[in-house]
Amino acid sequence: MFLICGLVITSMLGENLPAKIIFEQYKAKAQAFADTYPCEKVHLHFDNTSYYVGDTIWFKTYVVLAETEVPSSISRPLYVELVDQAGHIADRQIIKLTQGEGNGQFILSSSMLSGYYEVRAYTRWMLAFSEPRYFSRTFPIYQPSHSDQPERSISTYDLSPSMEKRPKKNKEKLDLRFFPEGGQLVEGVTSQVAFKAESINEGAIELSGTLYTKEGKEITSFNTLHDGMGHFEYTPSAQPAVATVQHQGKEYKFTLPQAVPAGYVLKAASNAGALSVKLSCNAATPQDTVAVFISHQGRPYVCQLIHCRPDAPQEFVLPTRKLPKGVLQISVLNRDGNTLCERFVYVYPKAPLQILPAGLKEVYPPYAPIRCELQVNNAIGEPVSGHLSVSIRDAIRSDYQEYDNTIFTDLLLTSDLKGYIHQPGYYFTDTSPRKQEELDVLLLIHGWRKYDMSQQIGVTPFTPLQSPEPQLTLNGRVKSTIFKKDLKDIALSIMIKKESEIITGNTNTDEYGCFSIPVENFEGTMEAVLQTRKIGKERNKDASILIDRNFSPEPRPYSYNEVHPLWKPTSNWQQQAGKFDSLYLDSIRRIDGRYLLDEIEIMSKRRRQSTNMTTKIKEQSIDAYYNVRQSVDLFRDNGKIVTTIPELMEMLSPHFLWERSSNNCTYRQKPICYIMDNHILSETEVKMMLTEVDGLASIIIGKGTKGIDDDIIQNSKVSDSNDINFSELDKYSIFYLIPLPRRDVLNKHETAVPGTRQTVIQGYTHPLEYYSPAYPTRELYMDKADKRRTLYWNPSVQTDSNGKAVIECYNNQYSTPLIIQAETLTGDGRVGSLIYTTIKQTEQ
Repeated sequence: MFLICGLVITSMLGENLPAKIIFEQYKAKAQAFADTYPCEKVHLHFDNTSYYVGDTIWFKTYVVLAETEVPSSISRPLYVELVDQAGHIADRQIIKLTQGEGNGQFILSSSMLSGYYEVRAYTRWMLAFSEPRYFSRTFPIYQPSHSDQPERSISTYDLSPSMEKRPKKNKEKLDLRFFPEGGQLVEGVTSQVAFKAESINEGAIELSGTLYTKEGKEITSFNTLHDGMGHFEYTPSAQPAVATVQHQGKEYKFTLPQAVPAGYVLKAASNAGALSVKLSCNAATPQDTVAVFISHQGRPYVCQLIHCRPDAPQEFVLPTRKLPKGVLQISVLNRDGNTLCERFVYVYPKAPLQILPAGLKEVYPPYAPIRCELQVNNAIGEPVSGHLSVSIRDAIRSDYQEYDNTIFTDLLLTSDLKGYIHQPGYYFTDTSPRKQEELDVLLLIHGWRKYDMSQQIGVTPFTPLQSPEPQLTLNGRVKSTIFKKDLKDIALSIMIKKESEIITGNTNTDEYGCFSIPVENFEGTMEAVLQTRKIGKERNKDASILIDRNFSPEPRPYSYNEVHPLWKPTSNWQQQAGKFDSLYLDSIRRIDGRYLLDEIEIMSKRRRQSTNMTTKIKEQSIDAYYNVRQSVDLFRDNGKIVTTIPELMEMLSPHFLWERSSNNCTYRQKPICYIMDNHILSETEVKMMLTEVDGLASIIIGKGTKGIDDDIIQNSKVSDSNDINFSELDKYSIFYLIPLPRRDVLNKHETAVPGTRQTVIQGYTHPLEYYSPAYPTRELYMDKADKRRTLYWNPSVQTDSNGKAVIECYNNQYSTPLIIQAETLTGDGRVGSLIYTTIKQTEQ
């Protein structure tokens, strides 16, 4: 009885605890949350800024703890994906991290489409929270260049709308969005409002406008400050104001957000070594004590109690030297743990490490040796020993953008913001009041969100959406095919074909039907067969094997600037290289004859050539394309049965119709002409193929006869049997069937047996070594074709004890200036980056 009464009294008192105790408890719980669930960030350094079909994208990965920027030991696998313009994953690599670092590459096959591709990277733990974090960067991949001049050409595709997975960002001709500081407007309380102006045809635009009341009375005027962004002060009433702007001779009107009748307005500023915070409210706001939390990466450092009155806004100032550096989050909470206001501010970090180049010339002649010295120092000039990732590229044939992403901007700014940040380095060119104002507006816009701290402070429960991965593991679940129930205590055998080796293993499902198979020591992709078995039975036919590997983030919309990049003009560089060429060619002595390079050792194994014939497909004729293996695995991982091409296509495309009674298939209401191995399939071959999906790599759908190569028609005409009328090909939809390598799908049954699962298991990516040729006597190689744009790439250049590294490589066949980019991360979380051009870029 005494115990029960004590609990009741404690519960009653808990409802009336002093505000100080309540908020101290919230702060303690949030700090414990940050200890228990530390976050990760990732940055990728690439060898170039754009690529051509047939190139290789080389990259170095840096994974750090978000709070300290020290290398993370939480995750071992890092997932790096190449996502096409429509939002489909074109390639996926798994990078093995060692002390938070790793490296890999994407080989861009000659059969891929040109376009704007996104590279994104994440660990599973980065997706564990309600707002997933991941690295993302977009690259143009051009069509192959066929001349010595840089050709930057990307095909335009009229793809079926059903292909689009990537959402569109802005469909209006002119879009003007408003972002009240702190998240809301309150009637009668003056607020700062940030805004961003974008045009569908121009992206961010510069404009000016005027704010009016609903009755037409002028309130204030406003102008953009930088990159289409700006801000103004505004005291709202019950009726929202209207903003009027002029753009390209036309007037546009936009209504501001509706003000709430009662609430708080947050105002903050970080400058001159101090952070000031001001909280205001109106007379309709219930009087209460609230708390201002100042947090860094979810950990609160300050909890300031405020009792705000309408006639007396409350303000306090903190020296920033006592606060963490980078993006800070200011949140206003009430006693119930509800977030009332929230915004980001920025505290400039200490100067990053300096990477200083030396020993470079302005222009290098063809095949000339390049020697570059890099010196790493701290802010006071002391040498720092460590390792760097370094790329050297042809400045004229590579794309160059000022204020580009670096490890500094990614880890200390953009990774904490939403959306695409254009030229983030711009905000760190100096710390003038103007730049600080522009950076603050950027935070008001790209840091604006409705934030909920209830999980951190323990008001609502938190269950991670993903678990940390200390090693690479294949996880899955076995369910009954008919009733979809978990099957416990099921024996599961696995057979993996790794090159010429066969690896087998066994495991059992637990009480929830789950299983786990470690694959930490595997590299590359491996064919695998999984089979379930009940005790006393050879095979359990009523079992579906679901694999837990589909956790990729949803595609994000592209920003205008990502698909319309503004590269710096290179005419000045080209002129300098041209002058150098004329002097250089006069001075060298031409030597006739051909010479062979010295024998070199190839580090990577030669890829086997497919036994299948190559089918030629014209890019512009493509209506849709599907990765069959990826799609089939995705459906089967979710428990769906897919055994035939019609079953698959019904799930993938609304334009595909399958009449089961007649087994007749159409696409866009047209009969289908199937092409594989460079010829049109006969009716017998089609019947055989339609029952197979496990032997296909992809299906590409073309439109019109322009998509069919003449060789295909000629090969088909001489075949034994064809049921296609070649004079009426316009009446057909064209399906190109691309088989998997070394799969004779027309002569071999590929369908999985019930109770088994054919799939591909992906291990870690084997990092290849970048090959840079040597020309010790350049006159001997004047006729050798060398069109490399990346002249040197090394993800791990070691400096000596004096912080110095010496890099040696050779130029390509052109006279060119160079672009050098280097990045570094020390074990204690210090970062450094360099983007350097051997000829100073002048404004054009």
